[in-house]
Amino acid sequence: MESKRIILASDIHLCHADWYGVKAEDRLQKFIDDIKAEYEKQPFEALLLLGDYSLDHWKWQVKGSYIEKGISYTKRFVDEYLSQLAELPIEIRMIAGNHEQYGEELYYKLTGYHREDVYVTGDWLFILMDTYKGGLDPTEHHDGVYTGADMEFINKQMDIYPDKKVIICSHYIEPWRDVEEFKALLRDDRIICLFAGHTHKSEIWYMEEEYGSKKTIFTGQYGELNSKVLTDSMWGFRELILNDRYIESNYITPENTIVLNGERYVHPYCKQDSIRIEIK
Repeated sequence: MESKRIILASDIHLCHADWYGVKAEDRLQKFIDDIKAEYEKQPFEALLLLGDYSLDHWKWQVKGSYIEKGISYTKRFVDEYLSQLAELPIEIRMIAGNHEQYGEELYYKLTGYHREDVYVTGDWLFILMDTYKGGLDPTEHHDGVYTGADMEFINKQMDIYPDKKVIICSHYIEPWRDVEEFKALLRDDRIICLFAGHTHKSEIWYMEEEYGSKKTIFTGQYGELNSKVLTDSMWGFRELILNDRYIESNYITPENTIVLNGERYVHPYCKQDSIRIEIK
């Protein structure tokens, strides 16, 4: 039984801020080095990035760097860091989050990627949709406008690939805020699960029957922790293993050394928050 392995990551946040005794540039370089090291441990075929590579438009401590100074940390992430992965024989997708409030034209110009995209491999279709299409290209402080599932984009891709099993990815999704058409879609057996970022946590939402009892699997972060318990969601990313009978996902935390409240903390390499979903 042939298996495929994919890595998903989000909320990397290259910006003016240093966190936990680690300079922003060192943290970003470590992210890239950890991705390379993970490939050496066990090769994977794709890296799917689900948004928030910067704080370019957000007034936090200082005004958004792009609005205030025309500095795009999103572009810098691609040029200085993501480019280092060109040596790996992998596919990369890089959709927008709520902190990449560039319109499609400018986003593509800065990154070479689209705000929403697809990744197709074997019998699988990954629909990577943009759920923050509101208020793009702002001229003032902006934290993104959540617009929910893009049903036109989803339906188009499912029509193009009618025989594929589907995994829906986005920076963030709240199905209960969405249109009835999306809730009905989640009850379709073609939809296996969802992946998202934004919460800065490794967590799994077990949704109700109204949403097809589907699971939303969160990709953690490589920026500011959103937990008082470090082992909950230390810096890391998710692996996804696909085969004909089931999918499996684990949150991977590389070895990390940080400073928290003046104390040095070492978190070992580990896998956690595992989930396995049987294919009907």
